Amino acid sequence: MRYHACPGASLAAPDRWSNMGIMTNIVFTSEEISSLETDLLVVAFDDVEKLRELSQPLAADAELMQAKAEAGKCLMLPGNGVKAKRVALVGTGLDERARNRKYSLEDAVELPGTGAHRHYAAIGVRGSKAAKVALAGNYRNAHDAIQAGVGALVAAHGTNPYQTQDSDFITDLTIVVNEDVAAECEETDAANRIETLAQAMISTIDLVNRAPNDLYPQAFASKVEEVCAQLPIEVEIWDESRLAEENCGGILGVGQGSTRQPRLVTLRYNPKNAQRHVSLVGKGITFDSGGLSLKPAASMETMKSDMTGAASVLSAVVAAAKLNSQTAITAYLALAENMPSGSALRPCDVITMRNGARIEITNTDAEGRLVMADALSLAAETDTDAIVDIATLTGAQMVGLGVRVAGVMGTSEVRDQITSSAARCGEPMWAMPLPSYLRESLTSEVAQMKNSGSRWGGMLLAGVFLEEFVADKAWAHIDIAGPSFNEGSPWGANNKGATGMAVLTLVDFLQR
Repeated sequence: MRYHACPGASLAAPDRWSNMGIMTNIVFTSEEISSLETDLLVVAFDDVEKLRELSQPLAADAELMQAKAEAGKCLMLPGNGVKAKRVALVGTGLDERARNRKYSLEDAVELPGTGAHRHYAAIGVRGSKAAKVALAGNYRNAHDAIQAGVGALVAAHGTNPYQTQDSDFITDLTIVVNEDVAAECEETDAANRIETLAQAMISTIDLVNRAPNDLYPQAFASKVEEVCAQLPIEVEIWDESRLAEENCGGILGVGQGSTRQPRLVTLRYNPKNAQRHVSLVGKGITFDSGGLSLKPAASMETMKSDMTGAASVLSAVVAAAKLNSQTAITAYLALAENMPSGSALRPCDVITMRNGARIEITNTDAEGRLVMADALSLAAETDTDAIVDIATLTGAQMVGLGVRVAGVMGTSEVRDQITSSAARCGEPMWAMPLPSYLRESLTSEVAQMKNSGSRWGGMLLAGVFLEEFVADKAWAHIDIAGPSFNEGSPWGANNKGATGMAVLTLVDFLQR
């Protein structure tokens, strides 16, 4: 039995937000995999013997080629005994090392879990240039199938936002499930969800991969207006004059060294009968030179990605609106370019923030927390039920957790809800503490606080700084400095360059 859903589902072309490109026909089927006529069949398996239940010829070829069932291993085979032109066998089992120790949430690729299907599908699709793709795995419910579909569509997408080929798209996506899951996918409009979530990730990836001379604060703000024009999302933009009127000294201070002035963009999504109100805050440093505390040249090479938090928040709000989320959302994108010049913020300067706090600047490269502080203060002034901020905030995040795992801090309830959503979506995040003793290192002799302090526990210290601006609101801070931009080879569902990390987590959190 076949269930056709969302035949008009689409992924937009180079400018993913406004230009609708090649259409993806998304189908759920319970047919035998050997009968699927497709360019590429991706089969996720944990045991070669179990392949015999799906296809004897496939199992024979797998044994001949000594296919490994270890998680993340991929073997490409010709379509012998099936109608698919090629078959990608992707292992999902644990190797001996994994079986001998306890794994945790960050091992989404190596340990089968609710979000792992996205990674396995992506591994099979990446680099194949296949227009017609079928996915087969142990999809126990619609959520598993959705994760796999999103992984396939995002993995097929090219990483260059300036050059898009037809081969960067999947035109036909078939997901093999049993009849009960197929019916659930039909009932929950799973195809539309796949398309919406994949487009949200791709849009984030394209924004982050753009050159900073194209995506500066004013250009980013204009893009937000364009994106939201046909959606039930209200957009308000504060320029430098309004920021001064509203006492947003953090955003103004960081942006004053650039000829391109800062902006604060507020998005409001207010569905009828909303039961909850959540505030999102995204760091939007469109380029970070470090200011007068200048970064080494090599450290600037990826600093176009310092606006990933703002891009992720924008994509999450757009996706939530498209999915008719019943949570009211107010989002703040704090946009600035951190540059050195005669007008730039200096170490020893004292600035006044939105909430009235006076901050002594000791390091102009600790700028993200300054723009975030103003936006957090604005969120804290509202009747919001929870605040979630997301930022590429500290290099210390990578020192503490590596380049694949984000750190989450804040009040325990919101923090733990974020890490739970992250696990469901296969986006590795880890709950971290906010030790109160670290606050002492931020003590200033001339102001209420310094913007930087002890080198030890730098990721946590940044969280302690931000905590000063959320008043008594429930709050979580997500530091994605490492996992948001992959400088190495593709791994799991993550392409080289921008990864779109945290978009799925935010949408899941907003809807749950």
